[in-house]
Amino acid sequence: MNRQWRRVLILGLGVLMSFALSRPGQAAVEADPDLQRVMGDLCALSVAMRLYYDDTHKTQCPSLNLLEPYLQKPLPESWPETYQTAALENAWWVGRQVPEFSRARKFLRNNASTLGLYDKNSMNALSEWMGSPFVWVKAVRFEKEEEKSSEAPRVAQGEDGQHLFFNSPGTDYYWWSDLLFTPEARAVILEKFELNSGLGSDKKVFAIPPVPQTSTETFTASPVSPPPDFTVGSNEDERPELGG
Repeated sequence: MNRQWRRVLILGLGVLMSFALSRPGQAAVEADPDLQRVMGDLCALSVAMRLYYDDTHKTQCPSLNLLEPYLQKPLPESWPETYQTAALENAWWVGRQVPEFSRARKFLRNNASTLGLYDKNSMNALSEWMGSPFVWVKAVRFEKEEEKSSEAPRVAQGEDGQHLFFNSPGTDYYWWSDLLFTPEARAVILEKFELNSGLGSDKKVFAIPPVPQTSTETFTASPVSPPPDFTVGSNEDERPELGG
């Protein structure tokens, strides 16, 4: 390696190290936008369900319109078609449509067990998610009637002050959603479930990562030329003579 390239490499490493040291608590957040849209929405609506129960103490599963007051407007135009709620197996569940050709499908399938993702085949059967149109997660579990229990979510405030970041229990995955909570709901969520509460200078910094750039393939045509002995048509000297 020549001296110039060595200097460039050292400079680049120095920039990376200074960036890392300036943000010591930077949290790792999945960057794939398709994956975030699915998992982030599931987490956000699960937390909205918990707020609804804490506010009302009703055990009848809330419909989507009962969760709307916790969210900022406008909601997505596809709101009624993209999201669902259901009561099943002594729990409240929330479902999110997975686009048919989404890049997230493979990840969701491979990590269904770890992330607690399910298919809802009917109103009395659940199975691990394998690719159906909707993916479901358990939001609130009832051990007995009038008794709620489930692992408390861990939630962190994003750098921009509006987005929340949700941790999948038992994993290092963090998700964000464009379903934003109202300022009042956001304050309650952070009071109850804030991941960084009491950590002081050890707080993790959560920011939406840039969308990864996909490299484009460049196609080049190989030069084509006829073989050296290739000819087109007949040689004039080889034409047969006409007549006697």
